[in-house]
Amino acid sequence: MSGWQNEPFVIEVKEGQTKFFCMCGLSKNGPFCDGSHSGTEFEPMKVKFDKDKKIWACGCQKSAKRPYCDGSHSK
Repeated sequence: MSGWQNEPFVIEVKEGQTKFFCMCGLSKNGPFCDGSHSGTEFEPMKVKFDKDKKIWACGCQKSAKRPYCDGSHSK
């Protein structure tokens, strides 16, 4: 995985919203799934949010807590 960028994506989410995060690293719309995983063993991670908030999604694809950033991009 090469990563989309060397910093997290800062995303505002709303209560009740569902997002599908790329877990294969092939999406051209990172950090979101665009279906590029088709034919691989990977599946997107579905996350439904229970409140309005700001999240930091992994941009480097190295986080152990994907789809969330754990600071791995700075190591």
